[in-house]
Parts: sequence; structure tokens; C-alpha cells
Amino acid sequence: MGVAYAASGRGATGRWPRWAGYAAGAWTLPAVGLALYWAAGGDTGYVLRDARIGPALAWPVAALLLVGGIMGVSSVRRVGRQMPRWWPRAGLWAACALTGAGTFGFVMNALQLVFTGTVDDWPVFGVEALSATGAALYAAAALAFQRAAAGACARCGGTHPAAGAAGAAGRGAGWGAGRGAAAPVPAPRAVRRAAYAGALAFVPYMAMKTTWALGGTFAGVSGAEMVAEFERNGASGLVLALERYGVDFTTLSALLGVFLLFGLTHRWGQVFPRWAPPLTGRRVPRWLPLVPAWLGALTLGPYGVVATLLYLLPSAAGLTDLPDKEPLAGWAGWTVAACGIGAFAVYGTALGVAAWSYQRRTRPVCVS
Repeated sequence: MGVAYAASGRGATGRWPRWAGYAAGAWTLPAVGLALYWAAGGDTGYVLRDARIGPALAWPVAALLLVGGIMGVSSVRRVGRQMPRWWPRAGLWAACALTGAGTFGFVMNALQLVFTGTVDDWPVFGVEALSATGAALYAAAALAFQRAAAGACARCGGTHPAAGAAGAAGRGAGWGAGRGAAAPVPAPRAVRRAAYAGALAFVPYMAMKTTWALGGTFAGVSGAEMVAEFERNGASGLVLALERYGVDFTTLSALLGVFLLFGLTHRWGQVFPRWAPPLTGRRVPRWLPLVPAWLGALTLGPYGVVATLLYLLPSAAGLTDLPDKEPLAGWAGWTVAACGIGAFAVYGTALGVAAWSYQRRTRPVCVS
């Protein structure tokens, strides 16, 4: 007999606390199989295939995913209430962190797919998408278990009379008869300041890219050289056409990222504004900004921070070599890398802060 969740949600999405654990367990089976394939020496879709310890690392990955899957199913079964509560929590959140790390590069590949029609490595892109799905399922299963174990509402995390009684009886958490949208509330001042910092971090990057697109020179590299580099790398006709008209596709992506960041911190990110007919006045679905926000925060932020610590700072201090690939070689290459990596570090961190605030401020409230 599974953990009982008092149900009233409409459709499968409203009953997610019931099936999240099972879904996480089902997702684990092919994921563990893929990790074992890597451990046996396979390299398709494996980002660590060129690392000496790549196959060895696949074994603990498979083990941790297996634990996460077992804990996922246990979280919605009676056995989950018979074991220490920290076991399912630890197993699920550890698996969530692991699969979240597997999304590294997903956003950049997705943008490349949108603007160029292809990605550098399709199997790796597929693994990144698979990892994003697994991270969401593990997180959902962990939240549902934590709330049920605490006697709280499985959907909103609050405490209702029925939920408290169900929790006291050891049958898990329930929820109210329906869900009410939280009143639109702007982000706290500190979160808004973080958003402004994330937007300003993109200014040097966009200035650099726009200069090249307009045919100018930045860090000793001309726009013509960059267009030639795009052509050598197999850029699509759309990208090359935009460059010829002075528009860089990564600058457009950065502007979309800034738009997302401001939407997370302003009221128009919760209710469609007047300049968005015919949706004016309607509530913005929570998943619409949160899905790209969390994907961006979990990929761009770690990439920027790690690259700053392990590449930019050591090379600036003379501990490692500067770039040696033309036309981005020497300090010119370092400057170009700093504009991009620095922007990703600050923006990714700000995006995570804004997404967390938006998620908490827009959490639906169950009503009787």
C-alpha cells in the first residue's frame, strides 16, 4: 500500500505527488543502463569520454542513479515510511544534483539548434535533455515525500486541516479542494538588484559581438575574421546572413536572457501586460519562465563560475597558458573569453536567485 495522498487535483499534473516517485524510478532504468554502457567502455553521448577516468566515473554514476530510483519508488510506498526519513531525501536530492550536472551545456546547445538548425554532438544533446527530465522527476519526488512526511499539503507545502489529520494518522499529506493563484508580488529589492547585475554583466559581451557584426574590431580581432571563423565552424546560412546585416545571434540570445531575468522580477512576469494582447490580464503559467530559468541557471552559472576559477584567473596570473588558437590567441583570446565567461557567471547566478524568488512568490495556494 502506497503513501496516501488526499487528492482533488484535476488531471495528471494535479496529482503529481502520487506519480512522481514512480516516474523517477521508471526514468532510472534506462539511465542506469546508459551509465553501465559508459562504464563498459562505450562513449556515445558521454561528455567524459576523453577523460582518463571517464569509464571509472560511470560506475558511481550508475550506483547513485540506482539509489535515487529505489528511493523514488520507496517514497510513494509503505517502505518509505518504515525507513529513516533522511534516506529517501538524501538519495533523491543526490540523484537530482547528479542529473542536474548532466544538463551542463543544454541551454547553449538548444540556442545553437534554434539559430543554426544543428548541434555539435546530437547524442550528448540527447543525454543533456534526458538529464533535465531526470532532475525534474527526482526533485518532484523529493518534495512530495518531504511534504507528506511533514503532514503538509503535497502540492503547495502549506498546512490544511485535512492535511494535518492525514499526516497525524501516518497516511501522508492532502490538499484543499482547489488551488488559488498567489497575488502578483514584485521581487524583493535584493533580488531586483541581482537581476540588474546579471543584465549589466552581458553589456561587454553584447558590445563585443555587436562590434564584430557591424564589421568593427574588438581585442585585435576584426569582424571579417569572426565571420570567416563562423564559416569554418559550419554556421548556418541564417547565422551568416544575420552577421552580414550587423546582427549577431548570440546577442539576440543574450537579450532574450535579460528579458527572462526581468520577467522573473517584475509584475508583468506574473500577469501578461497590456503590450501582450490578446493575453493581457491573464496569469502567466508558472512553468513558462521557470523551465528556461532553471535550465539557464543550472548550466550557465556553474559553467561561468568554474571556468572563471579554473581558466580565467589561473591564466591571468600566469599559472596556465593563454589561448593559442588563431584568431583568438594570447591576451586577445583571453579578453574575448573573459567577456563571455564573466557574463555567464554573473548572469547564471542572478538567474538562479530570480528563479528561486519567482517560484516562491508564485506558489499556488490551496483553498477549500
